[in-house]
Amino acid sequence: MNARYVVAVQLTGPPARDRNPHPATVVDLLWAHATTADRLDHVRAPALVTADELELVVLLRAESASDAARTAEGLFSRATRSPALSGWHTAALSVLPLATLDS
Repeated sequence: MNARYVVAVQLTGPPARDRNPHPATVVDLLWAHATTADRLDHVRAPALVTADELELVVLLRAESASDAARTAEGLFSRATRSPALSGWHTAALSVLPLATLDS
């Protein structure tokens, strides 16, 4: 079965940074690090929650919720290797099925 999943993630960064990444920059980084295998459809980063916390939501296609979580974790891991997100990491991740897609 192929379905769309909404994956919400909380990224946390090092405290007391002089400059934190703008949410739009983080969205661009995720797109830049996405591969076709990620089956990414949409990325949203509303705003920084605090100076060292950012919430993101991605919409992707996957076979299962666990597959969606693994895919999202890989994508976030690749993106946080970028110098703009140096020191940032995934603190929490949740997956919600959105819709089953017809083949």
